[in-house]
Amino acid sequence: MSVIFTGCSAFRLGYNKLPEIGSWWLDSYIDFSDTQGSQAKVALQKLQAWHRKEELPAIAELLAQAQTLAPQNISAEQACKVWEGAQVRIESLVQESSRLAAPVVSQLSAKQFKHLEKEWASRNEDWKKQWLQGTPDTRLKKRVDIAAERFNSFYGDLNAEQRQLLKQQFLQSTWTPEWGYQQRLKRQQTQLNELQAMSSEMTKPAMTTAQVEKALQSLFLQSVRPKDGTELSKQLQLELQACQNLAQLHNAMSPAQRLKAQRKLKDYETDVRELMKMN
Repeated sequence: MSVIFTGCSAFRLGYNKLPEIGSWWLDSYIDFSDTQGSQAKVALQKLQAWHRKEELPAIAELLAQAQTLAPQNISAEQACKVWEGAQVRIESLVQESSRLAAPVVSQLSAKQFKHLEKEWASRNEDWKKQWLQGTPDTRLKKRVDIAAERFNSFYGDLNAEQRQLLKQQFLQSTWTPEWGYQQRLKRQQTQLNELQAMSSEMTKPAMTTAQVEKALQSLFLQSVRPKDGTELSKQLQLELQACQNLAQLHNAMSPAQRLKAQRKLKDYETDVRELMKMN
């Protein structure tokens, strides 16, 4: 939860700008035509209105539940229960996003897919510089530093023992940057192939809007629930390990750190409930 909602005040400030920010972000990947850009912005406005009404109340309740856990030791099962609640919200968002995105996706051209490939290639190079450069020790230290910074904003500064625990968790993790990069490339190729199949310009006969919606939903959900059995098993293993790690780290926190976490969660809940009141 700390990772999902770190910087929630910034989220609150940006939430009402979602259509503008989201359309700009998507355009950087796709290079929309003027018509597509307008359609994407309208779709994002509808998505925001739906999310404010249907999803923010459930997110607020999830944050309230997390607050009750913050002062005490927690188990991996309890951590996973919170994640499962978040995943339900993600899947709901995927379903609505797929419905609203389908008309724009079906209009994408071969030229736009080339632009997407180019953008991915550029950002993949940035990813490699971030996670794959340097010695194993250097890369490990960077991972610990980034994770510690996130947890610092949630619990307060981690002490030496808590940072050492983070380091040990990374050393024992089944996730590695090398594996992560290969999965990134594989996921992008799958997405490209499937998006091209939804394009009315590139596939004849063209898919119906309902078919595009269904295909998009399946594609988006693969990010959290891969279709391939081996990949799904790996994903579930990573999620369980993340729950175990979070519980272990939380249980190593002092009462003062746990109190700060509880207050942070309350602040996040307040932010979400305030957003619920806005039109």
